[in-house]
Amino acid sequence: MVPNQQTQVQITHFSKLPQLDGVEVIKGDVPSPGEGEVLCQIFLRPINPTDVHAVQGLRPIGPHHTPHIAGGEGVAKVVKLGKGVQNLEEGQRVVGVPWTGLYGTWQQYRVMPAESLMPVSDKLSDKVAAQLWVNPMTAKGLVETSKPPEGEYMIQTAAGSTLGRMITSIAKHLGIKIIDVVRRTAQKEELEKLGAAAVIATDKENLIERVKEITGGNGAYAAIDAVGGETTKQVAMALQDGGTVYVYGALSGDPIQVDTLDTLYKYKKVEVWCHSTSAFRH
Repeated sequence: MVPNQQTQVQITHFSKLPQLDGVEVIKGDVPSPGEGEVLCQIFLRPINPTDVHAVQGLRPIGPHHTPHIAGGEGVAKVVKLGKGVQNLEEGQRVVGVPWTGLYGTWQQYRVMPAESLMPVSDKLSDKVAAQLWVNPMTAKGLVETSKPPEGEYMIQTAAGSTLGRMITSIAKHLGIKIIDVVRRTAQKEELEKLGAAAVIATDKENLIERVKEITGGNGAYAAIDAVGGETTKQVAMALQDGGTVYVYGALSGDPIQVDTLDTLYKYKKVEVWCHSTSAFRH
């Protein structure tokens, strides 16, 4: 039985780290589906970096007003069909492709257009299904954007993350030689098994020197960077002449840094990459 009220996580106002005091738990009405719509019970959702950015009012997509319900993705169960819906059944697991506006999953119930929902295979766990949109689409877009010619290398930072492991798997599938960069030596074995051509652990290795060794002194063709700050500078310096760093995250919290002369005289580029303007077009 569907209740009349539900629990929701609402962004009341945009707030900054470390407080993030603009988030509160509230009670709200459970909506009813209209024609062509479906009422979903969302039972598992991740917390992505983009969700934290949304709380801060930094995300380029989704609502730029407050208040609104947080959450960019999740997995749900169909609990009620609106008039005319024929492609779904009550009780089915579904995910939004994407959830409308890439927000609103941090609540128990949500109405969605039936055409924006995709049934989930029984082969996928709830945990995997809850992350079927943001990370896979980001991984796809990043690899397509930065894919090097055959025989060349690509660097990726924060390779031990869920997204980083996806990128490594895709790179192996496509025959791309990827150099994964992590902070801890303990993370190397898993990524090597996933198919990384090499893994650099910065707790014990110098990033620039190791890339030169791995590439025979040539440097990498391109890089994808989720960290920013000093890491972007080091990755850029490890590229061959004319190489590009695609920065898609800011895990360090620091502004992007570059070596001006290295970038200028070796014709390198540092570009900010956002899935809202890249992967979502495919």
